[in-house]
Amino acid sequence: MPVHHDSDNETDSHAQDNTGLSEYEKMRLENIRRNQEAMRMFELPEAVSAVGASRADRNKRSAPTPGLKKEKRVKHTEVLPRRTSNRLANIAPDSAPSRRTVEPVADPEQIKRMRRDGTLSLKEISNGHGDDFKFSQLMEELATYVPDKARVKDLEDLSDDDSATIVKKEAKKEVKKEEEDININVKKEEADDKVKKEETEDKDTKVGIRKYFSRSSAANTATPAATTPDKKAKPGSAAKDTTKTSLPKSEDADNKPSSSSSSKGPSLRRQVQALQIRGPWPTVKVCQGRIYCMAIHENRDKILVCGGDVDGNLGFWDLDESQADDYEPDEEEEPNIYNYKAHSRTLSSMQYSPTEPNKLFSTSYDGSVRYLDLVQQKFLESYVVAPDASDHLGSVSITSSGQQLWFADVDGGVTLKDIRTPKDEMVYRKILHEKKVGCVNVNPKFDNLIVTSSLDRTMKIWDIRTFGQYKEDEAIVEMASFEHRLSVTSAMWSPDGSSIASTSYDDNVRIFNNFEPSLPDFKEIPEPVRIPHNNQSGRWVTMLRAVWSHQFNWFSIGNMNKSVDIYSRGTGDLMANLSDRRNLTTVPAVNAWHPNRVLLASGMANGKMVIWR
Repeated sequence: MPVHHDSDNETDSHAQDNTGLSEYEKMRLENIRRNQEAMRMFELPEAVSAVGASRADRNKRSAPTPGLKKEKRVKHTEVLPRRTSNRLANIAPDSAPSRRTVEPVADPEQIKRMRRDGTLSLKEISNGHGDDFKFSQLMEELATYVPDKARVKDLEDLSDDDSATIVKKEAKKEVKKEEEDININVKKEEADDKVKKEETEDKDTKVGIRKYFSRSSAANTATPAATTPDKKAKPGSAAKDTTKTSLPKSEDADNKPSSSSSSKGPSLRRQVQALQIRGPWPTVKVCQGRIYCMAIHENRDKILVCGGDVDGNLGFWDLDESQADDYEPDEEEEPNIYNYKAHSRTLSSMQYSPTEPNKLFSTSYDGSVRYLDLVQQKFLESYVVAPDASDHLGSVSITSSGQQLWFADVDGGVTLKDIRTPKDEMVYRKILHEKKVGCVNVNPKFDNLIVTSSLDRTMKIWDIRTFGQYKEDEAIVEMASFEHRLSVTSAMWSPDGSSIASTSYDDNVRIFNNFEPSLPDFKEIPEPVRIPHNNQSGRWVTMLRAVWSHQFNWFSIGNMNKSVDIYSRGTGDLMANLSDRRNLTTVPAVNAWHPNRVLLASGMANGKMVIWR
């Protein structure tokens, strides 16, 4: 009895359904049926499904970066002005009012880029990213932070209230106690080093004596005539020993026990070389636009990284270090990101006050200087340019007293502002260069010294005490100057105020060392240490700048090969090249060091950040 398969029934029904098809379509369906039969015969459906799954996996997109979501850019069409008809307005053709009038139409982009006046609360300028209440709690926690011992002396500027006096006395006692503990530890380490050195020398001496006597006995056995007195020698005189009697050299210096390796842990160089991108979120999108500047709060226990982009947004990343590096977050879990629009145009520079870490100052191309007060939890205005002045404010630098700040502009001038005065007042503004001043930086130890870098290819050092000797229209003479081959993008003092690192479009980083700018006979800048470095950032990458570490003798600068270079100050040696091909998809052009830890934050043109720790 013949066995009828289901495929025959399928074929019959398939043939009945194909009555209204063309010959080509019938042939196509027949080929499909024949291929299916062949696959059933060879039992290939599983293989075909596996191939389809592999293709789906291959075409699957990578996981999105946590943080802010990319906003869709709306294409703005040009709004044409409305025209009025003279005929409809009953105006004669030859009359004076017959000239065609144009009604001004507000440009949406222009309105968007207008500066916002007054004090701004977080709720007003929130971009809707992150929990504002959670960020408010974070600011309350950071506002209680007490500055470290290096800044306790600046507390003298506080009020004479009894409670403030008690706080100052207690802080000084804690600082004194810490210094005593440090001195005790240093003395203990020196004593341990001395004992270990003596033990090593005793060991080397004993080894040398053994080798000496073994060589002497071998010489006596092999050549006894060598030690017999010369026949011509005088009675009582000893013969010269032909064997060398110098003790052998000690072991290699690298094998000697050192205090840094035994008691202080890894050296700073090794700590820098061990920096990696760690954490559950290696890369986080903190800002919407290209990151232009960055700053890190000095609290050691709570890492808060801030970045400013070209659209005037401030993005904050609260780094949760309680989570392990191998922690795998849920799909819906997001890092602690907060975003606010405090400025309407490019946020050019930012810096925390050296005496009041609860104030973050920022400058912008909208012509304003603002600061975020963590206590009031508001963005307040510190300075606003005059209507007839350029609104492109550049880098900001705060004096060691925390009461005055410098900022540059595109007309070759620098402005000194006292933060205790109204927002429309300044101490003075001086024209120091012929072209735009890209960077101004005040000496950390000597507030009367500033260094400027400009598009006119020069880096200059100024003594502001001499500014009063010149009339308003008279050119000010600099204290010292150094000319570069191309534009100078930045020049910054080292933390101790005795070195300068400059970057230029001539593809060089220069370190000016070993000079004391406070001396009265200081007249010229010493010859720099020159480091070849590609600084051609182009249009879509933020300018590369050398950023000093706050406590150590090195600085970092972005590398166009999607990495970060760290150089030593003294010799200009490359201490480390930080790279991560998996997480760094663009150039980490903007960098910021933690003031009290070996921790580096890097920002990129796509608004993303990474943390090296």
